[in-house]
Amino acid sequence: MREFALTVCENLEWRAPNGHLRVQACLELLALMASDGLVTLPAKQIAMARTNVPVRRPEALQALAIAAPLATLQPVTVDLVPPQEQALFDATMAEHHPLGFRRPFGPAIRYWIHGRWQGQSVVLGAMLYGTPAHHVAVRDNWLGWSALERRRQRHHLVAQSRFLILPGVAIPHLASYALARSVRRLGADWHGRFGYELVAIETFVTPPWRGTCYRAANWLYLGRTTGQGRQDRRYEQGGTVREVFVYPLVRDPRQALSALEPKEEVDAMITAEEQLNAMTEERIRQRYEMMAPFLDEKQRRLLAGAEAISYGAAGPSRVGALVGLSSTTVSRGVEELRHPDTIEPERVRRSGGGRRKKIETDPDLRTDLERLVSPQSRGDPMSPLRWTTKSLARLAAELSAMKPGRKVSTFLVAAMLHEMGYSLQANRKTLEGNGHHDRDEQFQHIHDRVEDFQARAQPVISVDCKKKELVGNFKNGGREWQRTGQPERVNVHDFPDDELGKVAPYGVYDPVRNEGWVNVGTDHDTAAFAVASIRGWWQTMGRETYPGATQLLITADGGGSNGSRCRLWKIELQKLADESGLSIAVSHFPPGTSKWNKIEHHLFSRITQNWRGRPLTSHEVIVNLIASTTTTTGLKVRCQLDQATYPTGIKISDAELDQVHIEREAFHGDWNYVIHPRTKDA
Repeated sequence: MREFALTVCENLEWRAPNGHLRVQACLELLALMASDGLVTLPAKQIAMARTNVPVRRPEALQALAIAAPLATLQPVTVDLVPPQEQALFDATMAEHHPLGFRRPFGPAIRYWIHGRWQGQSVVLGAMLYGTPAHHVAVRDNWLGWSALERRRQRHHLVAQSRFLILPGVAIPHLASYALARSVRRLGADWHGRFGYELVAIETFVTPPWRGTCYRAANWLYLGRTTGQGRQDRRYEQGGTVREVFVYPLVRDPRQALSALEPKEEVDAMITAEEQLNAMTEERIRQRYEMMAPFLDEKQRRLLAGAEAISYGAAGPSRVGALVGLSSTTVSRGVEELRHPDTIEPERVRRSGGGRRKKIETDPDLRTDLERLVSPQSRGDPMSPLRWTTKSLARLAAELSAMKPGRKVSTFLVAAMLHEMGYSLQANRKTLEGNGHHDRDEQFQHIHDRVEDFQARAQPVISVDCKKKELVGNFKNGGREWQRTGQPERVNVHDFPDDELGKVAPYGVYDPVRNEGWVNVGTDHDTAAFAVASIRGWWQTMGRETYPGATQLLITADGGGSNGSRCRLWKIELQKLADESGLSIAVSHFPPGTSKWNKIEHHLFSRITQNWRGRPLTSHEVIVNLIASTTTTTGLKVRCQLDQATYPTGIKISDAELDQVHIEREAFHGDWNYVIHPRTKDA
């Protein structure tokens, strides 16, 4: 029966707009004629029974974890989904798309979005193009359709009904890039599969999405739907209002639709020459449309000129009408091909083309900008931006206001600043105040002293106390990887917690072995706490590392709990010397040079990097973060929590200080001294 319907359709040329035979409509007509007794049809054949074999549905593609720039995944391509992968496509859409998925009705084309990741081709997303909406007011107004024209020509539109980027794929600009690649090939793919031309693509964006990728890909925003569907005849159902975007596939969709309107056949003879010309023009148009997206302006002009030369008489005008260029442009391409020496190989346009630069038409522009941003203007109270931030927007507004009729954009200001050698700069701490006159000599003395101790295999340590840290759910500087829009939430105010308070991490760094020891104190940062930290290092790490040590060199700042003038610091060091039997040598850095202490750069800075962006919610968290600090050069850190109390305000008398067995060096004995262990009799 189906073979008979096919024969009828072929003989009557009964075809759909896409060129396919209307077999189903013919079968329905034959059945109607048979019921009226006009024809007699053969009896229907009994279909063979089918076994209910369960169909195995493919599993959807799994979510990926890719966060990288678009350039690292090139080449990113948009490819047709082969027939054997259509079930996988449908399952992936149904699993991951927020709006769900149902198999499309009518003609449809499926695409995969592929990219290269870690040397392998991976699927980054998918998109589906299918039947357009029956009636959309803003779209029909844009096309200028009547109801009759919409019924006749709606199949020349196509709708992007689904667009999916797989979960976990965080690639900036991927969506707009994939859209551009798909619309570039959709017209040819659709014509090759269904046999008719497309003039425009439509899509509908459902809130909360805003269609940013469509705007970036140069789609046109037409407006919003009314929220009423085809079945809501009485406008009683409150549907979802969607944003409507379209992308024209031809220069003038209205004119293209008019040209595709079926014309009444006329009894006219078509000569062989006319038929040959029509075929030639169609081939010219197809070649140009295939090549144009990959060519620049000059190359498109030369290609059109070559086609005009091969066409013959009236070539520039005919080729220009076919490819959408003016005959003047095509004629110029012809002349360039006939005189190749006139073609500039390094330029697309002739030198001097286009409008002149703003700085050429306005010579004062650069001087005015220099006056606004120059460092010398900071002390000028009459400078317009003396007391405000110098953002690009403010600079552009101020430049525009300085001269009547001048209009300056932020892009021009940014370009001029870069040309003038300006860039965004933060403050840099370089001014140390008035330096001590023996500053350089003390640095050299410390250097010589350290080399002497290291040559004799005696331990050398750098000590200091890191800044106090709040314990609790408080903001910590720096940034850490989190889900987009899901930052770690912390307290608004930095008031210390009554129970947890603050901690004072006191560090001991061994530059020879690249090892650190941190004593996290919960009480005051006093000299007793500083020496207790050094004692903890010696008992835990130093004594085992240097079993034959008789001396210990400490390099420390000149102020704070381990300052050169602190009496309690010397008293506590004397106790440590008596306990350990070590002669403890101390060298203090000159005033204002604490940043030269090695522990600042080799230990404390690494700890800050390791706990960046993480709230220090408890003592345990702080100890674990410090102890897990490492570097590529092999830094190892050990840490302990010190909950002992260290009272402040302890006074040391002269008599007590005289009991310290201290030997001061000839050069700056206040900065360089040795505390020897006392005998039992002493």
